[in-house]
Amino acid sequence: MFRLLARRASTAASDVAALRSTLLARVESPAAIHDVYPRLVSALQRTPAPGSLSRAQLLQLLHVLATSARPPDLQRIEEILGHMPAVFGVPVTIDTHTAVLRALVAHATDHTVYRWLHSMPARPVPFTPTQAQFHIFLDACHRRAPFKYVRQVVSTMRDAGCKPTNDSFKYLIRARWAQEDSVPTLAEFTSVLNDMKLEDLPYDPSVDDLLYTSYADRDLPQCADKIREQYRRRFHDTQTDPFSEWKDQVITISRSQGVEKTIDHYFQVMAPKGCEPVPQLFRAILRHSTALDDAQIVQKKFNVPPSVDQYSLLIMNNVRAGSLDNALSIYEHSKAIGIVPDAALVHPIIKTLCRSPTDDNLDKALAIYRDLAAVAPPYSKTKDTLNEHAPGPDSTIYNTLLHAIASSDNLDKYFDTAKQLLDDIETFNIGIDKKNASSIIVLFMRRAPSLSDALDIYNGLRSALDERGYAVVLHAFCRLSFNNDLPVPSLTSYFGIVKDMRRAGLEITLEVYTILLHQLGSVPALHRSRVTPDHIDEIITTVRRVHDFLTLDAAVSPDEQVWNQLMNTYQRLGCFDDAYRVWNTMYISGRFDYISVSIIFDACGYARARNAANKVFSQLARDRFSLNLHNWKSWVECLCRMNRLGDALRTVCLQMGKNGNTVLPDVETVRILIKFARRNRVEADVLKHLEKSLPELWETLPEELRVGEKQ
Repeated sequence: MFRLLARRASTAASDVAALRSTLLARVESPAAIHDVYPRLVSALQRTPAPGSLSRAQLLQLLHVLATSARPPDLQRIEEILGHMPAVFGVPVTIDTHTAVLRALVAHATDHTVYRWLHSMPARPVPFTPTQAQFHIFLDACHRRAPFKYVRQVVSTMRDAGCKPTNDSFKYLIRARWAQEDSVPTLAEFTSVLNDMKLEDLPYDPSVDDLLYTSYADRDLPQCADKIREQYRRRFHDTQTDPFSEWKDQVITISRSQGVEKTIDHYFQVMAPKGCEPVPQLFRAILRHSTALDDAQIVQKKFNVPPSVDQYSLLIMNNVRAGSLDNALSIYEHSKAIGIVPDAALVHPIIKTLCRSPTDDNLDKALAIYRDLAAVAPPYSKTKDTLNEHAPGPDSTIYNTLLHAIASSDNLDKYFDTAKQLLDDIETFNIGIDKKNASSIIVLFMRRAPSLSDALDIYNGLRSALDERGYAVVLHAFCRLSFNNDLPVPSLTSYFGIVKDMRRAGLEITLEVYTILLHQLGSVPALHRSRVTPDHIDEIITTVRRVHDFLTLDAAVSPDEQVWNQLMNTYQRLGCFDDAYRVWNTMYISGRFDYISVSIIFDACGYARARNAANKVFSQLARDRFSLNLHNWKSWVECLCRMNRLGDALRTVCLQMGKNGNTVLPDVETVRILIKFARRNRVEADVLKHLEKSLPELWETLPEELRVGEKQ
């Protein structure tokens, strides 16, 4: 027995060594990585051998895949990052992401890089993207991307947990000169300076020089003098934060070693060099903390009282990590110890609750808002910069609440509350801005008795709308119904609103199409009892017209998101041929993702399109596209719907998690099989196969699945 086990272990080790050698010999080939790497991981999962690939070798794999940057390559990168600590014993660090980012910046689309940066905090090993990483991206994209896109990148840095700096805005200034044929007006740069002021940035001589020389070098001395005078007048009196030279060091140590080690380092190294224990220090120490204990350690070690900014950080970090319950618990603790709330403390919780505006969530959000309003002085001054804490409710909080109420399924319950919020906006001297204008339009449009009344409300306030506001209004407009009609929007009126966007000089984005397509695809399911065949024909005709508009619109370039929405809308309406044509367009162009694959599998299954399903699966296998768990479930269900239950059973028992496929079936995969087996009266046979082939999964199945008809 021992000899047998030793022989098996030796064989397994030989397999690992052979696969490792093959992979490293062909490491420059993405196709070879897709072929060999999954088999190596599968072998290592059976025979663990940490260190089989070094950090340098793993980084080389990541670089080759990021340089290729096709959908299968990006998916494989995600897999490798997940395997690094668990399979190879190599930790994923911020430098790992930087290495991937540099290759993506050089070879992938800007949209791909942007999504990579913003998804970093949500990865299995989460990281907040750094300013240096955003600047790597900005350094490349400011030369090739439109000014508006570069501005979006800078303006959303804070959403990813990374505050933009003067250097970030210098890329934006250069982008305006690099990408536009016309000379920028002073008003354009005034709006950039407004954004910089909102970020509370200090005076920077290099920004001063860039603004001036960009005009002066083009023989525009008057403009150069005016923009320099404006910049100096607005920023010259600002002071550089005395803590800034220590800040990055503190944040880095706190993230890697924890709060207590950071405090020890402060007293041993930084304090003797003159670093003062200022509030900025405490915020830097807690920059990545989620535990209430961390704030209490800071308070004890430095002998400082609890403060609203400490608790604001903890709440924000918990919200970003998806721990709303922890955030609510910390908020209640702050109330119990007498912390006076401000906008920065409560808004992350209110915003999260309002993302799903159920009655329960709205009631909680409004209760927290009332806590804030109760302690705020009337006519309180709103914050001038994003770093200030408004003492009372600010426009962002009102926009969040009004938008949630406007989206509520129970508008009648909250309509009077919305009107009270509008009164409070006046009481606190907030004013109506572009963001809450859209929510106000939606609130009153939903109460309008007719289409013409709804459009009158829109026309009365449309001048206050920006791109985002128009998107909110279009989304609500799609869902309006009058005289108990189905909510199928008039394309004339819908695209009339889009024309208003164009006339206002606003960018027409793909969201205009995804909003409309999503609503059209949802109508039959949401109103099943009222939908007739004539309604379906009308909706299909409308979708095809939208498809034509999308194809002919020179202002937009469809990406995988809008193609996915179009394909899904067709399949939900039973138009398989149309959906399959969209898939072929996506596949040939290489612009598809996991979602695309699941949609086309669903479409094939519902249409019982056996040949098309086989072709799609073969295409993906030939391209070595690694299906994720959701794709496998969709494929299993597709097979079942085509009366190929045996193939579905073989897929679950013999393909998933085998032969280099690292995705294992789960309980929901089995549930799909059992559902169709029950319909075909072969549940007992399927259960026997599952018990024999997948004993480990079998043990995790709930009793109602394992018993079935077996008894």
